[in-house]
Formats: sequence, structure tokens, C-alpha cells
Amino acid sequence: VQKQDSQILKAIAEDFPDDYSALLDDVMVVARLGGKQAVENTSRVAVAKLRRRYAPLLPSTPDSEASQALLAQLAMINYLMARQTPATCDNYLRLGPDAVSAPDNEFLVHLDRIGATLFRAFGAANRSGLPAAEPEDQDWSLVAEAFTKSGGTPTEMEAIANANQDFAGLCPATAKLFAAALSLPGEPGRHVKTALLYAIVKN
Repeated sequence: VQKQDSQILKAIAEDFPDDYSALLDDVMVVARLGGKQAVENTSRVAVAKLRRRYAPLLPSTPDSEASQALLAQLAMINYLMARQTPATCDNYLRLGPDAVSAPDNEFLVHLDRIGATLFRAFGAANRSGLPAAEPEDQDWSLVAEAFTKSGGTPTEMEAIANANQDFAGLCPATAKLFAAALSLPGEPGRHVKTALLYAIVKN
């Protein structure tokens, strides 16, 4: 596992050492019985389980870590828009990483960064003592304003809000939304960023 040079695993080891030890124990058992693929699968399942367990911490994440995690999500969308077809990019948002049939190394690096920044956000939330505040209507209004200023349309906003599976152009619309959220300072920005991250992780 340590040879994988995974930023996700490093983040888990630093922020959740007990979970990392348990993950290593599981992987060692599988390594004795199976090959590299079995180890990778076990590691992936364990990480996904931890991600679901710690997702409820996200609303207490400090702004800097929430911003880093959302920036990683935005970087992945920008990469997919540049390298993949629009349909593949939209499907990534709907179905997750499996939508990319032939992932290259750059894709895997982005995926690793997304995971690592999320676990750093979980760790920071765990230590922060910040209230787990939900975004208020006013916070969403500020995002909508920034979204419109960056060229976002009401149709795009509606498609995102309703998770419209048939909407073509989900990637550019989501990229504008994430950029709008990242532009918001202070507590309104923190509330919106953590809410968006929670929606991503939950799905």
C-alpha cells in the first residue's frame, strides 16, 4: 500500500491514524491471499467506507480546507472538459470515476487529489470546533449572483439544482457553480462550499 504513493492514504494516515492501521491490517490479510488487484480493491472499498463515515463532519470544515477540496473537484472537471468528450464529462458527474473508460495517469492524479483533500477536510473539521452550519437562502442567493456574473444561465442553475440527468452541458455549468462558490468569502462561502462537498460525497 505504501508503495502506491497515494495522497489519499497519506492524508488518512496523518488525520485518522487508527483507521489507517485498520486499513493496513485488512490489506495485509488480502495481500497474503490474493494479488495486486485484490489489494487495490480492498484498499478502494475501505477508503470509500471511511469517506461515507466522515462525510457528516463536512459542515464543520474550515474555509481553507473546504476551498482546497472544492478546488480539486473543479480541477478534475476542467481536466475532463479539456481531455474527454462532453458526454464523458457529464457522465463523470452523474456516475463517478467509472464513467471514464480509459483513465490516464493525469486522471488518476486528479482522483487521488480529490480524495486526499476530502480527508484533510474531514480531519480539519474534526479538530475545528466550528458549528455545522447549513447554508441559508441568502448564501445561495450570493452564489446565484456570482454564477450569473460568470455567464451561468437560469437553465443551467435549474439543471444542477434538480440533478437533471438528461441535461447536456452539465460539466461547464457545474464548473461555473464551483467557481462561483469559491469566489464567496467568509461564512457564506464556507457554508456553500461545505454543502456542495457534502452533496458530492453523499452521492
